[in-house]
Amino acid sequence: MRNFWIVPGSEKNWRQSLTSKGIWGLEDTLFKKLHWLAIKPNDIILFYVTGKVKGIVGYGIVRSTFYQDIPLWDDEIRERRVKWPLRFEFDIDFILPQNTWDDENISIPGGGSFRQPLILKNWEDVKPLIQALNPNISVDSLYEISIPEMPVKAEIVSPKHEDIKNLLLEIGKLQAYVANAEYPMGLKRLDVVWRRLPESVPTYVFEVQVSGDLYHALGKLKHAYDLWNSRIFLVATENNLAAVNQLLAGTFHEIQPILKFIEIEKIQSLHQAKRNIYDIERELGIIP
Repeated sequence: MRNFWIVPGSEKNWRQSLTSKGIWGLEDTLFKKLHWLAIKPNDIILFYVTGKVKGIVGYGIVRSTFYQDIPLWDDEIRERRVKWPLRFEFDIDFILPQNTWDDENISIPGGGSFRQPLILKNWEDVKPLIQALNPNISVDSLYEISIPEMPVKAEIVSPKHEDIKNLLLEIGKLQAYVANAEYPMGLKRLDVVWRRLPESVPTYVFEVQVSGDLYHALGKLKHAYDLWNSRIFLVATENNLAAVNQLLAGTFHEIQPILKFIEIEKIQSLHQAKRNIYDIERELGIIP
């Protein structure tokens, strides 16, 4: 079972943390170390901005905790000493655009005056906050552990749309991208996107086609390319390849040299390989 935390910090520190692709740090005191030791991989953290914002602007999932004696923050670099060595790395699941933090943040009932570095909350307290922040998320899915498991061989023959999306999300996060599902593009939503920074436009865009309308999926990918110059990928079964090639030779000829077709089985294999490498590196201690 995962825990749910509110993490308060200044606007300046949150901006740097998010730009650093998700690292937070605490002072090495007994009181704060007890909180740091309590946070675990797969816990949910809510980004609370203090000062004039006074509200939650996003949330993410803890990947690992680590002790680091190398300056990271601007104050540490300027003072040439480490002030916050008790660190944890997290994936950014959702973040409001920074120019909307003042107006669209979600306030906490009872105010936001915190004396603790991490505030443990019950799921029933956290759920409405996440729903208000990101109405498009399936909130109950956050209650369980989110790291997708590689399907066993017997299940590979009939993958589900959501399963493949979750694998793409995990691959993106393992590659240090900000990975999001159901990313808005006007009135439409893209299955999965990877962005380099929270404020960036999508660098990689994926549409997953287990069944359904190939024309519609290619149309969304073309629009993403026209709008952001994104790298575009259609993830589907080998049975779809002939139909895709036919559409690329006709209606969607403009994206024929750009679109990459990836078989679902390759995404499953890539995810398993990425997870294996990550687990080995973590075991050996060569990543945080």
